[in-house]
Amino acid sequence: MTRIDALFDLKDRVAVITGGGSGIGLQAATAFAEAGCRITIADIDSPKKTCSRLASQNNVEILPLTLDVTDEKDVIKMIEGTVKRFGKLDILVNNVGGAIISDTLRTALSDWQKIIDLNVTSMFLCCREAGRHMIKKKSGKIINIASVYGFRGTDPRNYIPEKNIKPGKSRESLSFTSSKAAVINLTRDLAVNWARYNITVNSISPGAFITGTTKKIMDEYCVKKITDRIPMGRWGGYDDLKGAFVFLASDASKYITGHDLVVDGGWTAWC
Repeated sequence: MTRIDALFDLKDRVAVITGGGSGIGLQAATAFAEAGCRITIADIDSPKKTCSRLASQNNVEILPLTLDVTDEKDVIKMIEGTVKRFGKLDILVNNVGGAIISDTLRTALSDWQKIIDLNVTSMFLCCREAGRHMIKKKSGKIINIASVYGFRGTDPRNYIPEKNIKPGKSRESLSFTSSKAAVINLTRDLAVNWARYNITVNSISPGAFITGTTKKIMDEYCVKKITDRIPMGRWGGYDDLKGAFVFLASDASKYITGHDLVVDGGWTAWC
């Protein structure tokens, strides 16, 4: 029988976190650094300052990489660079994602494809390349960031007053919700196929969280409407995902795979 502190121990682990320079990815990076994990933080914007700060605060080694996870060559470079630097790869956090807000009737095909590539294709590439190493050593942890909108429809009244909801003028993101649904099932299918290699694949579906992106696209009306729908009466903060990340990355969750962990303050518990 293993002690509980040993089950949550990440001190000998190596992780890759995409989009780890800010937002939800930074919560993962902070949690892993505090737990003693060695980390590669990959971001399209240089994460050097973030890496330097986390490394000095927690006395851990962190490799910063500036790259595009929708580029196959960049993904290969990220995984191979991590293995070369640290000698192995234990954990992958697929966090990169985005949304384009527009009425579906006005959404260009290029905008649809951009979000599908960013939110789904990038995860396929990262899982495929990380899987090559994890399968060889017959162990690994993969965590994909999905969303509550991956299994729930969006209420347009949360974003604009009902009287203003008209064809061609709504605030929608069908590409985001569709892509996050794909992430959840990508997670499940990989989980059942790679379980034989002792690789667990799980997803986290956050609800409303404070990030740089949400601050840009949410106005005062939207913030209040969504807050009113959350049983806990607040948006997720800068520490509210750290425990979920450590749990799914550690041996504490070694018999959990194919699961979507919802972290939403009770939002989706409403009938």
